[in-house]
Amino acid sequence: MKSTFLIVLLLASAYGQKLPLGPLTEDFQNWLISNGYEADAFDRSDVGPSGSFGGRLKSNERIHNQPVIFVHGTGDAALHVQAPTATGWSRSIQYFMEQNYTNAELYATTWGDTWGAGNVLDSYTTIHTCSFVLNIRRFLQAVIDYTGADKIDVIAHSIGVPLARKAIKGGTLIATDGNCTIGPPLGKKVDTFLGITGPNYGLCTCQLAQTVPAFCNALDGLYPGYTCEDQLLCGYTSSKCEQNNYSVFLEQLNNNKEREAEHIYAMWSDVDEVLLFKGMTWGKPTSRIPGMNGRWISDRNGHIAMKDLTELRQYEAVVHHSI
Repeated sequence: MKSTFLIVLLLASAYGQKLPLGPLTEDFQNWLISNGYEADAFDRSDVGPSGSFGGRLKSNERIHNQPVIFVHGTGDAALHVQAPTATGWSRSIQYFMEQNYTNAELYATTWGDTWGAGNVLDSYTTIHTCSFVLNIRRFLQAVIDYTGADKIDVIAHSIGVPLARKAIKGGTLIATDGNCTIGPPLGKKVDTFLGITGPNYGLCTCQLAQTVPAFCNALDGLYPGYTCEDQLLCGYTSSKCEQNNYSVFLEQLNNNKEREAEHIYAMWSDVDEVLLFKGMTWGKPTSRIPGMNGRWISDRNGHIAMKDLTELRQYEAVVHHSI
């Protein structure tokens, strides 16, 4: 709660400095319309100016830095909206712009239902559906094609982490909203992938809730499995065990050998009030990403603060490949 209050104060003070403003630039929106993306509505006008960010200010603007795409978590939006937990990527984008990144090199869109943007209740209904994964996948592809960049960087938060990982890994998906084909892997186009407080191995709070609430379901939800070898309590196991029979989506995602990027990093907190149990699932950090190159663990930041108060580490990860 303290960290959330601090973030609100920091954002309030940042208004004096001028926070980044959305939505997508006119040049990017015109390109999207001309290239078959109009129906995707990546500008998210229904959310307002905070619904999206990115694009050239002038059509002849050159791109010098690798474009960075930010993927938010549940109950959030591309930029800060008027809700305590919906701070978006405003602080991160502002920091990157202070390091000489431009609008044409920083991108974000709000995925999910209109009512979910800034609605905490959305956090308890969001699952890894085809519609969410495909939306993120098409946005990644659009930015790659629009910028013409050889490589991009991706920074994701919370449930946006496994969603973005699947969007990059591609393949097929069987979800509660149907079956879909995501496409071929995009990992070779991604230089750095940074996952912040992602529930990659499920949530222990879902151990006894395989179907209700929806986000705990065992198909495309955050179900961690009922037991793990001789361990019975997901959040209190003292030693690692081989996790099996957890969320089909997560298990297949973690077993997929396709890399999300050349450089993969993860960050989480021991005091995360959403992940709980020091962020552990069956004796291992649920935010760990298979094959990652590095990690950073906080002992003071809450779930939202891990996104909003780590902009320097985000920058170091994508620019200097260190965390």
